[in-house]
Amino acid sequence: MSQSKRRLTKLKLLANFFENVDIISIYIKTDIIHNLFQEDKGLDYSKLELFHLQYTDSLIELLTKIKRQKENDMLAVLNEIDINKKYISGFEEKQVDGFETDRKMYSGIFSNHLKNIYQDLTENKFRINWENILYFNKKYAKEFYRSEVNEDLLKSAAFPAYQYQDYQIERKLLGKLNIQNFKVRFICGFIVSGNEYELFRIFQTDDHFVFDIEGKKMYLTDPKRMEKLNTSPNESNQGAIINQLKKKNEELENAMDERKKILPDQVQSVLKDYIKNLENTDVMSRIFDINEETNILRAMLNLNLNNN
Repeated sequence: MSQSKRRLTKLKLLANFFENVDIISIYIKTDIIHNLFQEDKGLDYSKLELFHLQYTDSLIELLTKIKRQKENDMLAVLNEIDINKKYISGFEEKQVDGFETDRKMYSGIFSNHLKNIYQDLTENKFRINWENILYFNKKYAKEFYRSEVNEDLLKSAAFPAYQYQDYQIERKLLGKLNIQNFKVRFICGFIVSGNEYELFRIFQTDDHFVFDIEGKKMYLTDPKRMEKLNTSPNESNQGAIINQLKKKNEELENAMDERKKILPDQVQSVLKDYIKNLENTDVMSRIFDINEETNILRAMLNLNLNNN
């Protein structure tokens, strides 16, 4: 009986590995046969051993070989997942954590900068240090600013402008800013063809404007162009790589689980025949000498074990 129990344990492990309905059904039916011999000491254990030799051992050997093949196939996938995890860990350690905080602070700094420009223009003075705002793109553009963009959507035709030092500020923009007390919010940055652009929204309005850093211009954007722009928050280039690797690992794990469960059609056919043999009266009669016990077992094996 201990040998029979060990076989059941192996069969259960294989059923758990493949998660196949037919293998699970075979395990349950085999367990029923084992329990009948265990509970009825009058039965001939040699017949149970013969049953295992004819059926269980062959099935275990077949499934074990298939399991080893699948484990070898999965090894390469597991190695790829492991390498991806190492890259993810390395990138996460290097990520810039302060961007989101600095982005919020930058909105306030830029607002004050615009207010000071307006004040200087009214007084015909030029006291602004542009480095007060240029620090942000110098620190974050390469790492965070979005490169996949149609640059034409960010550019502007000629417009009436105020000249402040080397910079041009659209007159209409400055008027709208004055109405909202120069409160703005940094939306996102773009870097394309070596040019850097920053997109802002005027507080409590749907008006947006662009700061063309290389062109040294600020101007309102066309709402129709805004519809075509990706204005979602910037994320670290490393963050994008991390997300891609995590998604790839998830896909690999799901595909691996599915491939593990798939059995060749020929093996599926053998499993169906195996179940039929377990339910066959002649086979059961060779195991049990007493017809009454055979009938009881047949009734149990004929239960639909796949349904609750």
